[in-house]
Amino acid sequence: MDFLTLYGTELSRELASTDTTVLFTTARRKAAINAGQLEFLERTDCFSVETAITLTNGTQEYDIEASIATFFVIGKAGLVIKIVSGTKTRYIEGDDLLVTTVARLNQEEPGWRAVSAGTPHAVYIRPDGGRVFLGFHPKPKITGSDTWTAELPSVTIPADMTADADEPFTITSNPVKSFRPYHRALVHFAAHDLEKLRKDLNRSAAQLQMFESYVDRYFAKHTPKGGQRVRMTRDYRGETRRASRRLDPRIYP
Repeated sequence: MDFLTLYGTELSRELASTDTTVLFTTARRKAAINAGQLEFLERTDCFSVETAITLTNGTQEYDIEASIATFFVIGKAGLVIKIVSGTKTRYIEGDDLLVTTVARLNQEEPGWRAVSAGTPHAVYIRPDGGRVFLGFHPKPKITGSDTWTAELPSVTIPADMTADADEPFTITSNPVKSFRPYHRALVHFAAHDLEKLRKDLNRSAAQLQMFESYVDRYFAKHTPKGGQRVRMTRDYRGETRRASRRLDPRIYP
């Protein structure tokens, strides 16, 4: 559905009102639909893009928003470091490149910022005022003509819809067609939000429940079938494996 249909006929049906000038003004309707898009994104982490960030020798942190203006959070697929050395390419990923936090590094590896450059085994996100940094531990040691690239899958924030022909979940003019069954979720969230204007909390709650049913439907469709492995919060075996690598400069510079 396009933006006009969402804030127009679809929202009028849920509100049982065609008012666009007094209480449910067009501006309020549009804002509520866009708020629904953002809420669905926040609940599901559904809207992702992959961005390549070039790494430089000895540089520990990189301003994510300089590369991804609409960055929200690292995607579930996890970050990958691609290393091209001549005709050979290798990757650091999975359990060899864990997502952590500055607080955890401070606790588990005091003095980690002063560690010599090498092959990163952990990445973290560090907000700093109006910027968000992607950090690597240890900082990358890039030799010769090698090229290192961080391939970052990230949940991103689509631009607000403004034109009547706009479609939800669009980036660089490309709407995600597989998300079209969830467009009506935005209408239910908008109705939930706008019902507060006439103090009908019961109808507002009912609309929120319908919105959440779409969130549940999304997860049901996108959750892998079958059992999933149980993982420990801390990977002791992996830490031991990585520690042993540090003793061999041929493997862990």
